Formats: sequence, structure tokens, C-alpha cells
Amino acid sequence: MEDQATQTPVETGTQEAASSAAPKTVTPPSAAQTPSAPLEQGGASSAQSGPFSMEQALQDAEARLEKTVQRGQIVQGTVVLVTHDGVMVDIGTRTEGLIPFNQLTEENLSEEELKNLLKPGDSVTAYVVRADLDNGQIVLSKKRAESDQSWVKIQALFDQGEPVMVTVKEKVKGGLVANIEGVRAFLPASQVDLKRTPELDEYVGQSFPVKIIELNRKKGRIILSRRTVLESEQKEARAQVLSQLKEGDVVEGQVVEVTEFGVFVALGGVDGLVHRSEITWGRFNHPRDVLQKGQHVRAKVLSIDTERERVNLSIKALTPDPWLTVSEKYPIGSKVNGKVVGLTQFGAFVEVEPGLEGLIHISELSWTKRPKHPSEIVKEGQEVEAQVLRIDPAERRLSLGLKQTQPDPWKSLPDRFPPGTPVKGRVTGLTDFGVFVEIEPGIEGLIHVSELDYSRVEKPSDLFKKGDEVEAAILNIDPVEQRISLSRKRLLTPPPQAVSIPSGEEDGERRPRREGAGRENRPKRPKGKGGPREGRGLRERDFDYGGAGSTAAYNNYDPTVAASSNTNVKLGDVFGDLLSQLSLEEEHEKQAEKQG
Repeated sequence: MEDQATQTPVETGTQEAASSAAPKTVTPPSAAQTPSAPLEQGGASSAQSGPFSMEQALQDAEARLEKTVQRGQIVQGTVVLVTHDGVMVDIGTRTEGLIPFNQLTEENLSEEELKNLLKPGDSVTAYVVRADLDNGQIVLSKKRAESDQSWVKIQALFDQGEPVMVTVKEKVKGGLVANIEGVRAFLPASQVDLKRTPELDEYVGQSFPVKIIELNRKKGRIILSRRTVLESEQKEARAQVLSQLKEGDVVEGQVVEVTEFGVFVALGGVDGLVHRSEITWGRFNHPRDVLQKGQHVRAKVLSIDTERERVNLSIKALTPDPWLTVSEKYPIGSKVNGKVVGLTQFGAFVEVEPGLEGLIHISELSWTKRPKHPSEIVKEGQEVEAQVLRIDPAERRLSLGLKQTQPDPWKSLPDRFPPGTPVKGRVTGLTDFGVFVEIEPGIEGLIHVSELDYSRVEKPSDLFKKGDEVEAAILNIDPVEQRISLSRKRLLTPPPQAVSIPSGEEDGERRPRREGAGRENRPKRPKGKGGPREGRGLRERDFDYGGAGSTAAYNNYDPTVAASSNTNVKLGDVFGDLLSQLSLEEEHEKQAEKQG
């Protein structure tokens, strides 16, 4: 090589210079040596006349021989030749260094592009990979030198803690890869955004600021975080927003999250909470039934906690409370339309308008039916019409009636079924005190146990069972209390007349009088076979109510008396007993006349 050819004389001259520098014995010049002096001077003069003096050449050759390099050193050089193996670089040593093509750059270039990357005369900075001066081998790396310089810059950025702009190159398992100062760095998925994002493809090719959160040059590890930068920006924006907000302000924002207890609204750096109780005046099961993520809303600031960075908002505060005007909008007696929003054991809740609900008590659902649960009459979600019965704005209570919007069948019952009218119906219930009979759909009457038969009935269930058809007569109807008294025995044939005489009096014998305190002072009753004393041993069933065996019982019933009687089952029974007593007294008088 040319470099080796040029180095050989330099090395020889250097040796001569080294030998001349060694101490020698001074001797007078000989004749043979004398002529040579002018030649040396002439040679020296001729050498000095060239572009470089011999002294400079010797100094340069000596510097090359003395200069050494070590592995890991960064050197500056000049490209002297591009070969098939790489690029030859003069770094000031007696041997030139070689930069292999695979050590030129981190970019994936073709061989032709790599050969054209550097030209002779270009300055280059390289990293010493291997240095064997004895064998004349020096291997350099341009990309290692650039990486070393990049690490120095990266270390400075890491120490300063300042964000750096990067461009995402690709997506890998668990995150993204970006280049920072030419060095690959890893951006974990958890550090890409404020919330973990499962889909990272959209970030490939994007440029954004990041912060170096971990640096290890020995392992070549650089961990980046975009989330740290966003949190820092968010904190600054939050502090600015909190300093400007005050209670009572009306703000606008976007719903960013919907939870069971409320929704969060972004206010430009601060997320305000709208509790579920402050969303609307109306009823709902979950906040998502009212608001959706991404929806823009207006709200009123209720309170601000600067230390905890919390803002409480209210959406319903921007709309009037419906209970303030309920008396004017829905006066008592007016009819309203609403939707059944809830069913309980005691009634149904109807939403008249958002935030205004009324209760239809179970007793106000139907005129004729007595349901065990409101679901037998209405269903949740059903649209109904109801009448306003009572209003209490202070207690936020609204009482409604469903049956009031329908005709009351009890009002027409007395006209359609006057006392004594025979009716037929099916047994709907059995109790110890009587039998309930349905005379019309939803309208029931009671046959008291005393009105079931002329004979005493101990247990009505011995004679009837549910579903049996029974014929009875109307005794009394109370449309206010919704009660009907019936009598079965009034339609039955009375038993035959019978007179029973106490066995002791047939023989003229008297039973021994029981002694007791004060009996001597009692007034004596008149004696006689026709007196009331003789009837003490008679039973009620032995007498004929109607006076004839074929006469119906209700023929002896006086409608005028029944109409003026109290409207309950027991008083109706008393009326029946009164008729029996009248019949007994008449029978006693007849018996007395015959015997007199």
C-alpha cells in the first residue's frame, strides 16, 4: 500500500535519528568524510526548499510511531479509501483504521448505499472496537461513536428531567419503540396515556414529548413515559382551573366516565363529580340511563375542595324543583297522566313528570277488586291516568287515585238491588261468622252465620265450599262502606210450627225454685197457661216466621225498616232477630187466646 511505502523511509530516518541521538566518541573528521559535508548541507538546503522540510516529516513520522489507541476510545479521522470490506480512515497512527460497513450506521441500508455514505476526505468520528498495533489492525465503529455521543446527550436529558420529543417507530409486545438521539427506547403501554390503552396501533408514527424515567447504559435500557408528561400538564391545568372556579358558577364539560354513584365531567384539567342524586329530579336505576359517555352537559358548581382537587357539580340545580309548583299545576281533583315507575306491597308509584311522583295506594286501585299486590291491577312501565287526591309539598307527597277515573258501581247498587231482591252468586270465602258471595264481578256480600239457615250453623264450611252457587236475598247495601248484607234463610221454606210444653208442668208439678239472694223481692209474674212464662221452654226453630209453611221468609221483611238500619252485617242480623221475636210474641198471644 502507498501508506506503507511512505512509512518505510520515515521509519529509517527515525532510526538514523535515534542512532545519531545516541552518545558517541568524538573524532576528527577524516578526509573521506570531509567532502560529504557540503552534500549534506546541500541536501538539507534542497530539502528545506520543498513544501515540507525533512524535519517536519521526521516529526510526523515520530508522532505516528508514538501515538497509540485503546479499545473504547473515541477518535477523529479522515476517510482515505473505500474498499470492499469497509472504509479506511486515517486516525494519525502508523496503521490506518477500518470501519466495516455494518458499523457505519443503525439504518438498514443496502451495500451500494453504504459505499456511498462516506467519500475520501470526509471527516469522521469513530469508536475504537479493537486496537492491535503490533499486527497493524485497528477496527473502528462509526455508529458506536454516534451512540456514545447520544448516550452522553441522553444522560444529560435524564439528569435535567426535561421532556424530549420522540417519534414512535413500531409497536412491540407490551408497548412502543421510539428513537431518542438515535438510540432505541421503550415506551410501556401503561405509560402511553393517563389510562391504559389496549390498542396501541394508532400511536405508531406519532410524535409527542416524553420523559426518561429509567436509564441504564450498561444494559442499553431506556424507559420512556408519556403519562408523566400528561400528568404534569394536567396538574398545571388543574391548578389553573381551580384558581378560577367558584361556587355557583355554571360550567360546561364532557362526560368522561359513568359509574354507579355518579358521572365525572371534564372541565379542562379538572374532573368534576355529579353525584347520582344531583343528575335529575326524576327517578332512574343507573346514571347511564340518563347520561352517556362523551355527552356534553351544563352543570352548576356546588363546592370546591382545593386541597383534594375535587369539584362537586349539579345538573338538576339548573332546572326548577317540580314540587314548588305542584299545587298550581296539579290541583286536587284534577286528572294527570303518568308512568308506573315502582310497585310496592302498599301501592304503585306513578311519575307525573321528572322528579314528581305520586302514590296510588292499593285501596285506590279499583272499586271492586281488593288485590293482594298492585301488580294484579297495574304493571311497571304502564301509562295510567289518575286523579289527584291529596298534596303535601312540604313532605313531597302526592296521593293519587286510579279508581276515581272510572264509574263507581257501588253508587247504583241500591237502586238495582233494593232490600228483598233475590240474587245468585258463587262462594268466594268462608269464615266462622259467615259466607262471602260474589253477586257481581268484584262485588261481594256477606251471609252472616245467623242468616244461613233456620237451624243453627256451627261451621259454614260444613255446608258450603268455595265455588258453590248460592241464592240469597238482599238485606242491606251500604255504598259508602261498600258492604252488602245477604240472607239465605229468608229464601228457604220455614220449618213447621211446633209447641213444646215443659214436662214438669203437664202433670201440674212445679220445678223446685232455685234459691238465690234477692229472689224474694222480685215482682211476681202473672200466672196462666198463656203467659210468657209458658214460652220459656220453646225454641226459635219450632215456630213459623211466616205463619204458613209455604210462605217465603222475605215476605215478612219490611223494606222501610231495612233502609233506615245501620249499614253493617251485625245490625242486619239484629233486624232478622227482631222479626223472629215479633213472630214469637204473636204466636204467644194466639196460644193465650185459645187457652183462655
